[in-house]
Amino acid sequence: MNDERYGRFGALIGVAYVSNTHCRFLIYSTKNAEVLAYHELKLRQIVHNAGWLEYDPAEIWKHMQECIETAYKNLVILEISPHDIIAVGIANQRGTTVLWNKQTGQALHNAIGWSDCRCTPILKSLLHNVKHNVNYVRYRSGLPLSSCFSALKFKWLLENVPAVAKAVEEEHCLFGTLDSWLLWNLTGGVDVGVHSTDVTNAHYTALMNVSTEQWDVKLCKFFKLPLGVLPRIRSNSEIFGYIVEGPLMGVPIAGMIGEQPAALLGQLCIKAGQNVCTLDDSCFVLLNTAQQKIESENGLITGIAHKLGPTADTHFTLEGAISNAGSTVNWLRQGLRINTEINSNDNVVESLNTFIGENSMISSSCSSSMLNAECGLAAKRSETTFVPAFHGLYAPYWRYDARGIILGLTSQTTAENITQAAYEATGFQIYEVLQAFKRDTPNWDPACMQPVLTFGGEYSENSHLVQFIADIIGWMLERPQTTSPAGLGAMIAAGVTMRVVSLPYATRMYAPPTDVFSPTTTQNRRELLYRRWDYAVKKCLHWNNFETYEAGVELFAQRERDPNLPIRRSIPGSVFLTTSFALLLLASFLKNNPLN
Repeated sequence: MNDERYGRFGALIGVAYVSNTHCRFLIYSTKNAEVLAYHELKLRQIVHNAGWLEYDPAEIWKHMQECIETAYKNLVILEISPHDIIAVGIANQRGTTVLWNKQTGQALHNAIGWSDCRCTPILKSLLHNVKHNVNYVRYRSGLPLSSCFSALKFKWLLENVPAVAKAVEEEHCLFGTLDSWLLWNLTGGVDVGVHSTDVTNAHYTALMNVSTEQWDVKLCKFFKLPLGVLPRIRSNSEIFGYIVEGPLMGVPIAGMIGEQPAALLGQLCIKAGQNVCTLDDSCFVLLNTAQQKIESENGLITGIAHKLGPTADTHFTLEGAISNAGSTVNWLRQGLRINTEINSNDNVVESLNTFIGENSMISSSCSSSMLNAECGLAAKRSETTFVPAFHGLYAPYWRYDARGIILGLTSQTTAENITQAAYEATGFQIYEVLQAFKRDTPNWDPACMQPVLTFGGEYSENSHLVQFIADIIGWMLERPQTTSPAGLGAMIAAGVTMRVVSLPYATRMYAPPTDVFSPTTTQNRRELLYRRWDYAVKKCLHWNNFETYEAGVELFAQRERDPNLPIRRSIPGSVFLTTSFALLLLASFLKNNPLN
């Protein structure tokens, strides 16, 4: 796919990548997907209240400019010609919302992060109006009603920030996710900036019709949001505009894609049935459904994988979003001051013994003296179960009112037990999404649904965590040694536009070495642990139902022991209705036929 016009690394493509923690600019060789130069800066996360998360849009733009300049200089230092950079792609965390004034170029408020839950009161009001039907707009948007999508964030800004309402009224306001904000600034900003987005980011606003891939008037009316401030929706692979200043002046922006679909593409999961899991502070599990758009009946998102060109076919996904994964470990480390590292001998033994129980494995792993000195109680699996629903549960429940819960604490519970329960919680949530995949695809050929999950993300570097997850879900986990899967996905999207990359070429040339993690558990053991998790989730969902708490717990216990309990409990009512009807008939008969 490369020609002699370029140097030894072939054509180069830069990627501007904004995650929920960092700004990065990476320069890739399209010849072999090697990252030749990059620079990253950490983003400042602004938290005013519990559950709120903001970013400074001006800081994001300043950081990206610095990352581009530094990566460019690093390329020159390596004696690689920067003139070989033929295009730039953009990848970003979806759902993070920013509004700005198109006349001044200034943001009207801090960008609101995708996981921010300040919109919960608005969500509660909407759900009340639609009789608590969380799937009320799913047939149009492919999404449930949730505070993690951009529509409710926009609505909150419109109702609570006077500057936003004024700018909308004066028709000076522009709406976008971080891809639109970067694109508008890179292409000149005020007067000349391009105001566009791509289908994957537009989908996560909850304002795009997933079938037409255009803004939906009825969705905008439902959320009471103006249509005129929204960016133009385009494919993932086309020329969006040209950079107007800086070291990359004149270079086209040729690709744009949301972080998780970009990771699916960058992990080369391009066939139907392939799964990818991105594990950062949050967690996203995506199933590639190719050109089949599946309307989930099991709490999943009907999403878009990619559309590699204006006339290309759209490829879809089923997606499960998990709000707390790596952030749970961060909370233990920073909030509770717990050492979350699992790397000592006794803890390695504990991880081996976590799911199998006390058996010969522990004896083979420790000598008798080691068993007493180092393994001891730590080798016995804790009964602690941790559901980290700090601000609700996402897929497959979509319950904003759920709250976190830790069950099974005893006087012998240790920090390691809590850490282990946090690791397991991520595995259980991924397992629930994978089971929902199966239920949504009952007619698929089992051959294309292999029990293999491709892993990536910041926390995937923790091998103990990945092994815990493999043991929980009972699948083989593959961890490709890819520097940045989402960045690579954006590079592929831009490369397709410039005709220097194709999917067959990428599959053949970009596949990296892969680490493999195999489950060490039995199915019976996994099912036993999952039943305890499922019980904890039920309590988590009804944690504040004080009036019926005791009765609910007792009823749940009875149902667990006796699955036919609802049928038998309905018998007295049935008998009452039947006898009452019979007595009415008898009374009517006696009235018309007196005994005397």
